[in-house]
Amino acid sequence: MVNRTTKYGLLSVGLLSVLIVGIVLFGNLTQHLQNNSPEENLQQSALPVSSDHLTQDAQGNSTEVDSPQILISSSGSLAYLNFTELNQRSESIVIGTVKEILPAKWNTHDGKRRGDTIENLGEYDAMYTDVIISVDQYLKNPLEQKEIRVRIQGGEDEVVKMAFDSEPSFKEGEKVLLYVSKDVSTRFKDFGPEHYLVIGASLGKFTLTDDGLAVREYEYVDQKELLDAIEKGYEPEIKSFKEVKE
Repeated sequence: MVNRTTKYGLLSVGLLSVLIVGIVLFGNLTQHLQNNSPEENLQQSALPVSSDHLTQDAQGNSTEVDSPQILISSSGSLAYLNFTELNQRSESIVIGTVKEILPAKWNTHDGKRRGDTIENLGEYDAMYTDVIISVDQYLKNPLEQKEIRVRIQGGEDEVVKMAFDSEPSFKEGEKVLLYVSKDVSTRFKDFGPEHYLVIGASLGKFTLTDDGLAVREYEYVDQKELLDAIEKGYEPEIKSFKEVKE
């Protein structure tokens, strides 16, 4: 069974570090969105891909890659939030469908990257991606709007790709249950229309499957039990996919 305390606890910060031919170091991107768990520790590294499309790992083994993009990757430990904590920290809980994933933007006045190369980036320049959710139901604090904009860290353009492994991922047409609150982060809140963050990062997003499950990463819970737990305020039973296989 996957140990959630090990996975999400503040035990260590995993740094995804790959040495690339022609390394170009990117500036400090250690500030995380404040609406997500304040206990989260985050470290990041720039992974430039050279013009000859070769990358090199720590052992010196070269591998051909498909893209000349510079990868800026973040890997970290995420403080585990139970359902009570997710509920307390969220402004709303919504069930909806991913209507559209918008092109990524930079946190600049025009939403574009500074300059033509990574050397032009500022210390706190970062990318974000907005996801439009068509709301089917509000389970907490109903809002007037039938659609909400959810913002996640990361994205890509023709030069840079930013990846944050703690952030939830979305697919168009996916049915989801989300714990959300308005963005109050210093990095992204002032850019674009009103938007929300997923509380607890990947912990606050469930994919609702046709067979009645609510799934996140290695875990799942029965949808009916999850809805009942949200309504009545108790902790539902979370199961591990690995546990089922064993």
